[in-house]
Amino acid sequence: MELPLADLELSPRETILDAAARCFMERGFKATSIDDIARRLGATKGMVYHYFDSKVELFFQIHQRGMDALFDAVEPELKRAAPALERLTGMARRHVETLIETQHYQRAVSEAVQMHLRTSTTPAQRERLTRLQGRRRHYESIFLGVVQEGVDEGSLVVAQPRIAMKPVFGALNSVISWYNPRYEKTPGARREIIEEVTLVALRGLVA
Repeated sequence: MELPLADLELSPRETILDAAARCFMERGFKATSIDDIARRLGATKGMVYHYFDSKVELFFQIHQRGMDALFDAVEPELKRAAPALERLTGMARRHVETLIETQHYQRAVSEAVQMHLRTSTTPAQRERLTRLQGRRRHYESIFLGVVQEGVDEGSLVVAQPRIAMKPVFGALNSVISWYNPRYEKTPGARREIIEEVTLVALRGLVA
């Protein structure tokens, strides 16, 4: 049973975003209505519209929140005084961990981006989506820079880092699709999942 807004520790905006992300993940962006989101909240759709103008605005905010979480997660590892391979491994671990923690945001973004690419959007929406996609490319470029450092140091063997990172991200990002809390049957199971996904994703890069 969903809790009303007043019973949750999150702010109203955060609570609405969380509910919308879960609805988008479960039903798909196109099939989800503002009424669906309101019902999940145990509130009226007027409450949703009080904070967000439209379902599309919710999508953009969810995308932003998901990307913020990823940037915040990897930044400490990026800035560590350590060899490139060690930093890259730490960044990959934090990336996977954050994808798991914010899975409903990340899956909603993935589904909604594809929907927007297949359907018409207004010029303003297209411009905003382009900026968001640019931010995703910037995030990937941070990893690419560390990979290049690893090549220069000799800890990574990669002929074309930009190409090599595509299957790496494919492996890391796969947890969005298949992860389920039922995998965490024992203490430390999540950490084991993160370690295994990171190991498999980076194995082909290591000298």
